[in-house]
Amino acid sequence: MTEAETFLAAIIAQPDDDTVRLVYADWLAENGQPDRGEFIRAEIELAQSLLHEEIDERRRRVLLDRRAALLKRHKAVWLAPFLPFAREDSFERGFVQALEVPARDFLDSAGTWFEQTPLTRVKVTELHTWNPVHGRVSHTAEVLGSPLLARVTALDLDGRGLTATDLMPFAAQPDLSRLRELSLAYNGLRSEGATLLASMPQLAHLESLDLRSNGITDPGARAVALGAHFGALKELRISKNSIRNRTWAMLEERFDYALVG
Repeated sequence: MTEAETFLAAIIAQPDDDTVRLVYADWLAENGQPDRGEFIRAEIELAQSLLHEEIDERRRRVLLDRRAALLKRHKAVWLAPFLPFAREDSFERGFVQALEVPARDFLDSAGTWFEQTPLTRVKVTELHTWNPVHGRVSHTAEVLGSPLLARVTALDLDGRGLTATDLMPFAAQPDLSRLRELSLAYNGLRSEGATLLASMPQLAHLESLDLRSNGITDPGARAVALGAHFGALKELRISKNSIRNRTWAMLEERFDYALVG
């Protein structure tokens, strides 16, 4: 393994650690890639500036302008391994971390992507392909059962027509401990799907859950309100479902300000 590969492996293994990214940025500057190193440092400083109450807007503007200039010069090369599924806003703290990708392409290429970048955020844009022999082919079970989901911190499956049955491979995942955000809005999970999610100990670290418009009624909402594994939730969206006031009060009592819609 080369020195560059060693750095990259460490960043992929510790996607929340900025220290190793900054050390790698210095190494890049010393080894013929000063723009790549500067881009990583600029994005990290921009990300950290959002955490401070007093933000130097002039410094932030300088960083944003420099980031834009570096991307204009290099984005074709930096995004190339992930096209056509990556955009400029796919970068996070210097690396491509977010992709919007159809299921078939995720299944075909995600293993390689996870070796190239600290990919943490995935939005699945289509769960089916068309086969001239078999017609419409679903990849739902393959995606939701993929062991690669163990490496994802945010998973977006909005509007994919999912049912409670479709969630079964997901519920069988042995490890989802990195998952912090799960968006399942505008599907057809109904109360059965909400109850299944509430029963999953793998979601104990989940901080954001979106279940809007899923045909969930009182039994499913009560299961969420009583879910023993939702203690880490900081944001729950479960509106646009047929939930009566008494059950909604249970949700308010359990999640308080985390219940945002």
